[in-house]
Amino acid sequence: MKELPLSGLEVFVTIAEHGSLRQAAKVLGVQPPAISYRLKALEERIGTPLFVRTTRSVSLTDAGKSLLVRARPALDELGGALEDARSAGTALKGTLRLTLPLVAYELTIAKRLPAFHAAYPDIELELSFSEAFVDIVAGGFHAGIRLGDHLRDDMIAMRLGPPIKEVVFGTPAYFERHGRPRQPADLLRHNCVRYRYIASGRYAEWQFLGSEGVTGIDVKGSLTVNSTAALVRAVRDGVGIGWLFRPCVEDDLQSGWLESVLSDYAIERPGYFLYYPRANAGIQALRVFIDFMRV
Repeated sequence: MKELPLSGLEVFVTIAEHGSLRQAAKVLGVQPPAISYRLKALEERIGTPLFVRTTRSVSLTDAGKSLLVRARPALDELGGALEDARSAGTALKGTLRLTLPLVAYELTIAKRLPAFHAAYPDIELELSFSEAFVDIVAGGFHAGIRLGDHLRDDMIAMRLGPPIKEVVFGTPAYFERHGRPRQPADLLRHNCVRYRYIASGRYAEWQFLGSEGVTGIDVKGSLTVNSTAALVRAVRDGVGIGWLFRPCVEDDLQSGWLESVLSDYAIERPGYFLYYPRANAGIQALRVFIDFMRV
């Protein structure tokens, strides 16, 4: 597409509205010769005169009248678009698009959302749940939420919650029937409820901290799910043993409905962070969201 002569069109519309080149120069804050030059360049590009000029006045030609009908509303629309863009970064309204795993939603922002919406009713949140490592720029997201050990170096990150421990858990009745594992390798003799990632299709590897560092156990079981809620429900119902972030089952552990095992081998993860590209740092709606949600 050829470059549009926007400065020439602005000059043309201003002359038409104010009736003279000199007055147009005053309105636009330039010298009269600059107005004359831009008008001449526009007419040469179009290939026809737009004004009939005398020593006392200027009047539109038929071509000028035709152009004015289309150019004036187009410039008004463009001016409005520029003003919207100028205010978008500072307005406490509009839509914020975030990508995050469902677990991150449940552990970091779900309980705070009612209060946030009450405080900022004109900010609309659009949450896209995914465990995949989404390119937030390519995906059109303003920000994302991920574990702190899964962040790119070129992103600005803000902590949303404390470090998170992992936990192996089951019902007391299950452990009474099948015994309690004393070390991670004992899990190979248990029925484990496994989790399969939706995006990659991989099983979540159960990881533990030992004398040689972090090791993974390829557990087996009769049930695989792709929902953490379904995983917890199955373990509550006595299907088998589960492995998840401890805050997801903390209430059940405190009540005694579930028990934890292998606590000495539990890994502590860095917790969830909200991250975003530097280009989005000036978006005011994002700033207030971060300030509201951060620890």
